[in-house]
Amino acid sequence: MPTDAPGEHAPVPPVRPTRPVIGASRGQVLVTGAGFLPDCPVTVRITYTGEDIVDYFTYISDADGCLCAALPETAITDTGHIAVTDNRRDADGDGGLLWSNTVSGVPY
Repeated sequence: MPTDAPGEHAPVPPVRPTRPVIGASRGQVLVTGAGFLPDCPVTVRITYTGEDIVDYFTYISDADGCLCAALPETAITDTGHIAVTDNRRDADGDGGLLWSNTVSGVPY
């Protein structure tokens, strides 16, 4: 029979933050995503394959933690890779941050 005595429960493993997920559509390059902190600044990062260039844009997630961001047409090419963070910490993440999945090659 289980007891409620202190120290008799199995330790609970630490919960890693849930990674936000994004997608992008062609045309005006619309980045949409969910799983961000609500009403919070998020940073969209675009890196370019074969170039030493990284662009950053800041948007605000909505009250449900969703993002819908229209990037400038000049911001992305078919070599661009888009990822987004709401600046939550993740010791294993790039720069110590929790990043979304990466969406690649979305030409306008």
